[in-house]
Amino acid sequence: MTYPKLNNFNEMYTPPEAMKYITPFMPKDKVYWEACYGMGHMADELRRLSYDVVGHKDIDCLIDEPKEHWDIWITNPPFNGNKKFIRRAIELGKPFIFLIRLEHLGGVEACELLKGKDIKIVIPEKRINYLTPKSLRGEKVGGSPFHSIFLTYKVIESNNQIIYIK
Repeated sequence: MTYPKLNNFNEMYTPPEAMKYITPFMPKDKVYWEACYGMGHMADELRRLSYDVVGHKDIDCLIDEPKEHWDIWITNPPFNGNKKFIRRAIELGKPFIFLIRLEHLGGVEACELLKGKDIKIVIPEKRINYLTPKSLRGEKVGGSPFHSIFLTYKVIESNNQIIYIK
């Protein structure tokens, strides 16, 4: 049996416009750690919107933390293995906001990690068209083949666990 080749979706950077879906829920008086800094697109947009952000390309966020004070971990982790990031965030015990694929909420590992946690999920109305190496080179690319969500923990004060946003 032949299975289709899966794409490697690890080099998909957050476009600045994606932040409009989560910033209404983000307190301005906190310091955000952008842990998967990449090219700095997410951090740059948050700074443009007057958020205090720390982040470093050279830090292994699965092992280390920044030396600077931070309150909330925010990132778009590599899609392959993002459960490692969720596990690490829960171990740290601090609030987090992760931009992940919707289908990553399913499965045994996600259930074990998130069951009983005070998570809130922000679901954008439209798919997020990530920045890719091709799009950054100016090449034409199609839209995102999947839906994304913001998985949050101890950030959003709401009775609703799932929040749909336009």
